[in-house]
Amino acid sequence: MTTAVTLSGAHLGLFMALAPLTIGLIIYVVAYMAKRGEGSIVPPLGQTFACAKCGKRSVREHMVPANFEGAVAWYCGHCAADSTSRAS
Repeated sequence: MTTAVTLSGAHLGLFMALAPLTIGLIIYVVAYMAKRGEGSIVPPLGQTFACAKCGKRSVREHMVPANFEGAVAWYCGHCAADSTSRAS
């Protein structure tokens, strides 16, 4: 004689209560594992400027400012040296 396996109401209620939590936890773990190696998306700390001549972008400490009637243009080290050598 074989006995049929039955699922009681208490077990079914417990399964229905824990299924969304379990599925949500699985989704969270999968998303965390996928995103953990991507690095941060925080912008750089220093302010960056583009060279007025060649367009190379660098932090302000590596750029040379030039004043033109109140406006400031920023040049990279290469373009600033090139423009001063031609002016001599």
